[in-house]
Amino acid sequence: MKTTTSSFRNKAFILFLLFALLSESVSAVSYYFYIQLSDKNNSPYSLSNPSTFLSAKALTRRADFNIVCDSTDLPVNPAYVTQISNLGIKVHSRSKWMNGLTVLVPDSTIMSQVRTLPFVKWVQYTGEINVAAPVSKKMKLQANDLNYGTATTQINQLNGIYLHNLGYTGKDIHIGVLDAGFTNVNINPGFDSLRLSGRLLGTKDIAEPNSNIYSLDSHGANVLSIMTGNLPNQYLGTAPHASFWLIRTEYSPTEYLVETDFWAAGIEFADSVGVDVVNSSLGYTEYDDPQMNFTHADMNGLVSRASRAAKMAADKGIIVCNSAGNEGNKTWHIIGSPADADKILAVGSVTSTGVASAFSSFGPASSEIIKPEVCAMGSSTAYISTSGATSSGSGTSYASPVMAGMMACFLQYIKANRSVYYIEDIIQSVIRSSNLYGYPDPQMGNGIPNFQVATANLPTYDGFYGLKSDKMKVLLDNTNKILRLELIDSLYLNGQIRIFNVTGQMLINNNIKNEDNSFNLSNFKSGIYLISVSNNGLSETHKIIIK
Repeated sequence: MKTTTSSFRNKAFILFLLFALLSESVSAVSYYFYIQLSDKNNSPYSLSNPSTFLSAKALTRRADFNIVCDSTDLPVNPAYVTQISNLGIKVHSRSKWMNGLTVLVPDSTIMSQVRTLPFVKWVQYTGEINVAAPVSKKMKLQANDLNYGTATTQINQLNGIYLHNLGYTGKDIHIGVLDAGFTNVNINPGFDSLRLSGRLLGTKDIAEPNSNIYSLDSHGANVLSIMTGNLPNQYLGTAPHASFWLIRTEYSPTEYLVETDFWAAGIEFADSVGVDVVNSSLGYTEYDDPQMNFTHADMNGLVSRASRAAKMAADKGIIVCNSAGNEGNKTWHIIGSPADADKILAVGSVTSTGVASAFSSFGPASSEIIKPEVCAMGSSTAYISTSGATSSGSGTSYASPVMAGMMACFLQYIKANRSVYYIEDIIQSVIRSSNLYGYPDPQMGNGIPNFQVATANLPTYDGFYGLKSDKMKVLLDNTNKILRLELIDSLYLNGQIRIFNVTGQMLINNNIKNEDNSFNLSNFKSGIYLISVSNNGLSETHKIIIK
């Protein structure tokens, strides 16, 4: 058929519009990749000056637990970040603990250039985002609206009122909340006391750095209210006087592996600003791209970068509470990541009568660790809605903040009453107080803690605390200023022990003549000291803190 000039132009214009629309659709999609870096060589940061990358609060927490800064605390080498950025690649977030970067690119072919960089070990595709897509309200571990209620039952179930009655309500304890969004926290009357008392310390959005977390998902706001919500004569959270950082790591519209990297970046940020406790009502198992799915065997705490980051946070003195998941009556059935991590508290859900909630996830068969460690009320849990009214909902998402708030109160109690404490002892004291301890249940783990019993379970020390390697114990009695060196292995017998202050001045240089050695440090001022033990070319160095 003959085509007139007019009809040709019309068809050409239609084709142009279609091409433009298709082009816009393609360009709206960007791709996440995780880049594993090989090292931190030639970094401008130094462990001798940790205040350049850790806050004073973070350093104090490490000092409280006698934790030494190590190479994982050093930020990612900025020279590597610059070289990747110079390729025209947007560096979305970074993980110093994993020594990796998450980047966001519109064209995935550019990653072939990244793979050739000498400091890049490997690259992994972790998801996509349609920047033009409308934001949905899908929430992780969604809780369902039920009837109105108060917080009395969920606090009483843990005997948390025992700590509250003693005056331990979380004061001066900093909690980081990793979640999907915090709708109306800036205006909700349920958070008036939080805002007016200056306990809302700040916000951080890892998932979308330029967004307003107060206008996004309501899930984090509900979770926060369980810990610190306050409506006079109507509602009081489990840690009403704690201070909070609000950290968004969850991108609700989609579900991709990249969110485990957001989570790792989020908890690293929490560490850097010095939080004491983290609540995460998030979990990861399966994704929009099935090739990214975890398997049941992966739920061992060692596979997911979020799980590895959770354990590292615990190793750096943070109490981590994470919801066990709502898969108990679904096909997946077991907990997800990072609830599978070692040294944290995966929190399962029970009803008001202490029976396991049907939806609460079971522990994984792939781990020898008992999971969940503990349970709290996650069926018909009371919270404050985004409109400022009392409400209730169900999910392990809500059980976890009940526990996290009480852990903050417990930590406050410990700091006020103990000069010596370890994070492992804190966790185990709570676990041993639980009603099923010694007879764990696949769905409830050790069961429901009793925080009055937990205070009694705290171990007593003979005045000494310290560090242990496979060859020695370095023990310090801070009350009497006595240092003990106990040799587990005889390799250092007849060697030397040297003690240095932070300026490098050697204060003690003695021979090691016995398996058990004592040194009087009464003339030492408060501060950090290095203990160096050596013999026949072997050496170990440990840090002590004299208070």
